[in-house]
Amino acid sequence: MTLARPELAATLVQLRRRVDAHFDAALARSPAAFRCGPGCESCCHVRIGVFAVEAAAIRDALARLGDRDPALRARLRVQADAPDHADRCALLVDGRCAVYDDRPLICRSHGLPIAAADPHDPAASLRLDHCPLNFRDEPPPRASILRLDAVNQPLAVLASLWDADTTHAARSPADAPRIDLADLARVSP
Repeated sequence: MTLARPELAATLVQLRRRVDAHFDAALARSPAAFRCGPGCESCCHVRIGVFAVEAAAIRDALARLGDRDPALRARLRVQADAPDHADRCALLVDGRCAVYDDRPLICRSHGLPIAAADPHDPAASLRLDHCPLNFRDEPPPRASILRLDAVNQPLAVLASLWDADTTHAARSPADAPRIDLADLARVSP
């Protein structure tokens, strides 16, 4: 049985909600340890690509933004190629994400303590990482640590299913093409 794209999009929303709930619980456990908040853009100083399943949600958010605030939407198009913005996410405007409610999963997990496998040594112990602004005075509680593969694996499966009916379907989730957020920002919906 193949899932239709609306069902896959709904599954992505559920995965987002789980990551957001994990973040909220971690913040409630250690409020003083988090420096994350409105206006913090430390983790947004990077250009990233997303799978097509996440790109679709971002395209929809950008279309809604174009209807609601055409000037802001136009600004995103310009800054996608602006040299003075090349070191930041193309969707970052004045320290805030222009599509915050539809931001990618990787953005939702920023700030959390994460446990990730070493890609060069999968047999090694999981590596713990977190934003250097967070957990300066105390280690993160175990319950607050997000296992990155618990997000990446279902996302990769969603991406593979999303692309299953296209000519560029990936042989494995790891091979699925990524769409740069700057490419999404510069397109005129």
